[in-house]
Amino acid sequence: MRLACQPGDRLRRTLLLSLLVTVAFAMLARSAQAVILPAVTIDGPSTEIVGFGGVAMAEDGTGGLVYLKRVGGVTHVFVSRYLGGHWQAPIRVDTEQPFAASWPRIGAADGGELMVVWVTPFATEDEHPVDELLSATLGPGASDFGAATIVDPEVGEGTGTSPDLAMSTTGQADVVYRVVDRNGAATSVHAGDVSESVRVAHFEGERWADLGAINRDPGIAMRPPNEANAPQIAIGPTGNGVVAWQEPEITGVARIFARRLFGASLDYVMPVSATSFNGAPIEEDAEAPTVAFSRLGQAEVAYRQPAGEGSPLPGPRIFMNILPDGESANGGEFQGAVVADASVPGGKAAKIGRPSIDIDEDRDVRLLYDDGGEPRVVEGTDVGLTGTLTLGSPSLGSPFVAPKPYQPWELPSASVMNPEGGGVSAWPSEEPNGAPAVGVREDFPGGGVQTGLLSGAGGGPIVQLGVGRSDLGDGLVGFQQGALGGASIVGATISAPPEKFIVNVPKGWLKPAQAQISWDPASSGDGPLRYTVVLDGHELPTPAGALAYTFKREELGSGVHEVQMLATDQEGAQTLTPATQMRIDAQPPTVKIARADGGHGVVVRVSDTLSGLDTHAVTVTFGDGKRGHGKKTFRHRYAHPGIYTIVIHVRDNLGNTGVVRRLVSVP
Repeated sequence: MRLACQPGDRLRRTLLLSLLVTVAFAMLARSAQAVILPAVTIDGPSTEIVGFGGVAMAEDGTGGLVYLKRVGGVTHVFVSRYLGGHWQAPIRVDTEQPFAASWPRIGAADGGELMVVWVTPFATEDEHPVDELLSATLGPGASDFGAATIVDPEVGEGTGTSPDLAMSTTGQADVVYRVVDRNGAATSVHAGDVSESVRVAHFEGERWADLGAINRDPGIAMRPPNEANAPQIAIGPTGNGVVAWQEPEITGVARIFARRLFGASLDYVMPVSATSFNGAPIEEDAEAPTVAFSRLGQAEVAYRQPAGEGSPLPGPRIFMNILPDGESANGGEFQGAVVADASVPGGKAAKIGRPSIDIDEDRDVRLLYDDGGEPRVVEGTDVGLTGTLTLGSPSLGSPFVAPKPYQPWELPSASVMNPEGGGVSAWPSEEPNGAPAVGVREDFPGGGVQTGLLSGAGGGPIVQLGVGRSDLGDGLVGFQQGALGGASIVGATISAPPEKFIVNVPKGWLKPAQAQISWDPASSGDGPLRYTVVLDGHELPTPAGALAYTFKREELGSGVHEVQMLATDQEGAQTLTPATQMRIDAQPPTVKIARADGGHGVVVRVSDTLSGLDTHAVTVTFGDGKRGHGKKTFRHRYAHPGIYTIVIHVRDNLGNTGVVRRLVSVP
């Protein structure tokens, strides 16, 4: 028997690792209070919510999301600001506009500043509406959006406008959008094409400068607007950036083109997409461009390339092309489109989603796309692509199989990078019970990973999804959950933890009274930091400002415990160190007594699988004048019948002592 031994004392026992006196921990994938914070249902479920417009985050961690909601039967623009670590109550943006709004997009700058653009009708012409593109700004410290500003006074009927808004930390902004001219006379070389221009406008602090149409040949008709061929824009902190769009060549095949932006100036048109593969022409339309722009000026453009029966490609693929920053290579032209992921299964029948791309300060790239309902991330450095990760792991449930009319490969996915490395990816997934959810993965610069599932209170399919990030490494996820008639707008925070720090853990087995850990202050983080000791997954009350902790005896049973430190900054960002073993032995050795020799004798066995048995301290008296000591096993036969008292004194290597007394009856 083991004195005062509780059944659960040894459940956590393991001998896999020995502890070092000092263990340095990097950021980990999970925390006692998850770094991927629970989703917040900002609005809904409601029959009045009719669309989601995106999410944005500034370098300082502030941001917001935008969506559409009917008021009195008219669709208007609403924003929930993210400030001080919390989603604020939604406010209406287009308070001066009586007509229905569409195509909302959002940008964020430091201090909680937000900008929103949207489309709304202002007149009719020949019984057709004439729409305008507007913007409004919510300044730092303001509680309401300012008056609407005209971006473009006429965007046709607003059909397929699909604006994409990019905003820098200084409040500069650029927007790219489409205008379909129903009376246009552009030459159509492909059935169904429309007269269309791709336009860019630049915000200069108080007003918008019209940079005009950027497509290279306004005389050639464009493909009808859809989500997969919308133009995209990205800018850096200086206001320079890049814009990419789809446009047909004179042959009729649509390709991807791009232009650099230098403030209010546009550079020349550059081809992005590949026109051939293995020497054979690609004759299917390139589509779904996505762009990223680094602080130093390197641009990355990815796009989807379908593959028909006669295509030289083995199946649809995601291509990627790089426009260098001018320091490492010539910044005047793209280096050439390459297949980002060659291992897509399914051949010509494969279904791949629209890609999402981002780049960090070291020119590392992160590309996310959906492969038939399974999210995949392609990673690369400044010297080339390094590999592909499949994110639909069992820990996140299966990839979400969308109900009709949704198709999993056409549902949105989004991925952004921490400028210092790592990144945040989000994609439609499902809970273990099959309920739709958003799967989220955060990769830290130090190599750690955390994953989670997000879902709003109302449930339902994931319809739209966006991710924004700050230069602190934080991320915001926003999405619409639920189809029209019962949709919700949901927001969540991926809070970047403080940087790695040192935790000192005693080596070897300990008595409870010896169980003390200490830690050095984290080298970075949005201080002041709060530290919390986490024991076996449970947070313990830790004094504010403490850099050491002595465990209470009642907190520790015998066995191997998992000890972690949770560092939390003032914005709620957290780092939970990896679980580390602390070995506690609070009990004396185990004693087992068995009868032998037909009841005329006994066998005494003493053991300790924790700190170990001090065999020199073991003594046994058998009650008949005989004794033994210094061994683990004792065998004794009684010469005469009677009742004897066996007394065993034991001690382990930590000094835990015990005495066992047992009466035996000998026939």
